Amino acid sequence: MAQIIKSIIESLLTVTFALTPQTISYVQQSPDITISYKTGFHQTVTSDIENTYIKKESNLGQVKASESNAWWSYSPDIKTTKREGDDLLVLVNKEYKLPSGYVPSDLVSASQSGIRLGEKFLLRSIIIDDLKELLNSAKNDGVDLSIVSGYRSYQEQVTTYKYWVNYNGGSTDYADMISARAGHSQHQLGTAIDFSSAEINDGLSGIFANTQASKWLNENAWKYGFVISYPEGGEYATGYSYESWHYRYIGRSNAQEMINSGMILEKYLQSKN
Repeated sequence: MAQIIKSIIESLLTVTFALTPQTISYVQQSPDITISYKTGFHQTVTSDIENTYIKKESNLGQVKASESNAWWSYSPDIKTTKREGDDLLVLVNKEYKLPSGYVPSDLVSASQSGIRLGEKFLLRSIIIDDLKELLNSAKNDGVDLSIVSGYRSYQEQVTTYKYWVNYNGGSTDYADMISARAGHSQHQLGTAIDFSSAEINDGLSGIFANTQASKWLNENAWKYGFVISYPEGGEYATGYSYESWHYRYIGRSNAQEMINSGMILEKYLQSKN
């Protein structure tokens, strides 16, 4: 594992991603950096992420030492989701899987909300009005937000997950900490958004958590129906590493109820399914 992380660091510190309009496909995720394959997007990975990777490696070593603490593992008994995919409270996790043929019934361009880079992504129309209000409120507070991932099809998630298994030397354990297997991804719902900001050049990494955009979302997103899916410290329940950028829309009243309950999204959805 240490050698894998070392190789990742060495490769990322020396590579500049300059992507063409033909490479629009999906967002690649690793524990602390997401490189967005989008039209006209350029990002240079610099040495300021090295310490984050080293810290993550140490944490992984601790959890790997105890099989009983394998929070990234999938259930041995995978079931079909109890609610339909279009239901805002459907539980999609490492036990409950969406059908491979599920596609949201009302996908539209994310640009309808006015979010930057929205023309590259699809979202369900049911979230557009609340997303528009969220963006306007953030703008009034001097906060910039962009989108770097929205709806992903089942097949796109097959490709994404396979990439991360291969990238990590065939380790499904490591891939399972950072990327969902096909059918288990909230992005297939069309109600999950990976946010970013001009503060970090519309990329995503561990430093997003320290941006004004991330802090604003943490304090205010729930008011508009959006809640963080994989909060810090919630790995034991979610099965994924902390993602400060990943929010899911569950509707304003549900978000209010969740906040009042004190539960994280995973536990709240379990109580509804």
